[in-house]
Amino acid sequence: MSALGDDNLRELVVAGDGSIPADQLRKLGLLPGAHLRVVEALLVPSGGRLAGSLPEFADLAWEDFERGSELARRDAETSCG
Repeated sequence: MSALGDDNLRELVVAGDGSIPADQLRKLGLLPGAHLRVVEALLVPSGGRLAGSLPEFADLAWEDFERGSELARRDAETSCG
């Protein structure tokens, strides 16, 4: 939690019933009825490894790639005028 322009972040823990315990609010100087803005904080794991398998791709020859590119170009020209 932070006030506008305040870079001092404060953390509140939401209880199981969805409320924020009054003692946490009181420590921050907030009175009952105070309006709070919630901003989701995404936690990004650091130093992790990617695990799993990649999907298998079709074995394409250069000619197949060029043919597909030509078809895509024609479709784009047709749809864009």
